[in-house]
Amino acid sequence: MTGRLSFRRWWQPPGRYEDRPTDRRVTFLELFFDLVFVVLVSQLAHHLAADPTWSGAAWFAFLFYAVWTSWINGTFYYDAHGTNDISVRVFTFAQMLTVALMAVFAGDVPGSGAAGFAVAYGLNSLLLSIIWFRTGLHDPSHRSASNPYSAAYLLGGALFIASAAVGEPVAYWMWGLALLIESLGYVLSTNRWQPPESQQGEATIATTPSLIERMGLFVIIVLGEVIVDAIDGVADIHPLEVDGVIIGLLGVLVAIGLWWIYFDLVSHNAPISRLTQTWLFLHFPLLVAVAAGGAGVLNTVEHFAEPLPESVRWLLVGSLALAVVSVIALTLTLEVQAQHPEVYRMSGWTLLVSGALMMMVGTTDWGAKATLEALVVLLLAPVIVGTVVWLRYSDPVAAVTIT
Repeated sequence: MTGRLSFRRWWQPPGRYEDRPTDRRVTFLELFFDLVFVVLVSQLAHHLAADPTWSGAAWFAFLFYAVWTSWINGTFYYDAHGTNDISVRVFTFAQMLTVALMAVFAGDVPGSGAAGFAVAYGLNSLLLSIIWFRTGLHDPSHRSASNPYSAAYLLGGALFIASAAVGEPVAYWMWGLALLIESLGYVLSTNRWQPPESQQGEATIATTPSLIERMGLFVIIVLGEVIVDAIDGVADIHPLEVDGVIIGLLGVLVAIGLWWIYFDLVSHNAPISRLTQTWLFLHFPLLVAVAAGGAGVLNTVEHFAEPLPESVRWLLVGSLALAVVSVIALTLTLEVQAQHPEVYRMSGWTLLVSGALMMMVGTTDWGAKATLEALVVLLLAPVIVGTVVWLRYSDPVAAVTIT
C-alpha cells in the first residue's frame, strides 16, 4: 500500500476540469513545450520561401494545420487537466520528441520526407489519444468528451503511420482523411460534453487567462519567424550594402506592425463566451498568414537588388492582407469591443482599408524596397489611427491600455 501511495505522488491522474485554478499562469514546462514548435514553424516557412507558388502555399497551409492541431490539443490538455508531477513531464517530453522529428522531415514534404513526417505526426496523435483517454479513465464525467476525442486521434494517428507504407498521392489523401477524422472527433466531443459549472449555451472550453496567454505566446513564436527570415535574408547578401540593411529593417518593421495590431486589439482580452470556439479557430488563418508573411519577407529581402517576382509579391501582400482581415474577425469575438466601441470600430475600418490597399500593392510592379515600404506604412497606419482614437475617447484617469 505504501508503494502504491508513493507511486501516486509522482504519477498522478489528470486534474479534474472543474478543479483547475482559474488564475493559473503558464508554466516553464509549457514554455519549453512551445519552444520546439519554433523549429517546426521555421522549417515550414523556409520550405514555402523555396516554393512561393499556389501549390507551395497550399501545402504550407495543410502542414501548418497539422502543426496547429498538435499544439492546440496539447495546450488544451495542460490548461484544463495538467498536474505538477512526473507524468506530465513524461508526456510533454514525448510530444516534444515527436514534434522535433516532424521538423526534421517537414522541409521535404511533399517528397522524400513524407514517410518520416507521417510517422512522427502519427506518434504525436497517439500520444494525444493516450493523455485524453486517461482523462476519461480517471474522471467518468469527462468520458463523453474524452472517448470520442481519443478514438479520433487514435484512428488519425494510425492512418498517418500506415500512410508511410503507401506511395504518393494516396498517402496524402490518407493524411487529409486523418486530419478530418481528428477534427470531427474534436467537434463531437465538445458538443457532447458540458462542463459541470457551465450554464446552458456556454462554451465547453473556458478561455482562462493562461489559455489566452498561451495563444499570445504562440503568436509571438510565429512573429519571431518573420524577424528571423528578415535577418536571414540580409545575412545572405554579399557584399552587404546599405540598401540591403534597410530592406532587412523594413522586414523587421513588418513583424513589429503585426505585433502591435494583434497585441493592442486582441491579446489579453477574453472572447464572448458563445464565441469561444470561433475566437480559437480564427487564430489559425492569422498564424498561417503571419508565418507565410515571414517566407514572403525572406524572399523579398533576397530580391532587394532586382525585380520582385510576381509570385513573391503576391505571397507577401496576400499573407499580410489575410493577417489583417483575421485580426478584424478576431476583434468581433471579444468582450472588450463593447467597452471601447469607438476604438474598435475605427480600428476595424482602418484595418479593412489597409488590407484592401495591400492587395492593390500586389498588382504593381514595384521593386522589393518600395513594396515593403508601402506594406509597413499600411500596417502602421491602423496603429496610429487606433492610438489617436483611443486617447480621444478613453478616460485618462480610469481607463487602462487595451494591451
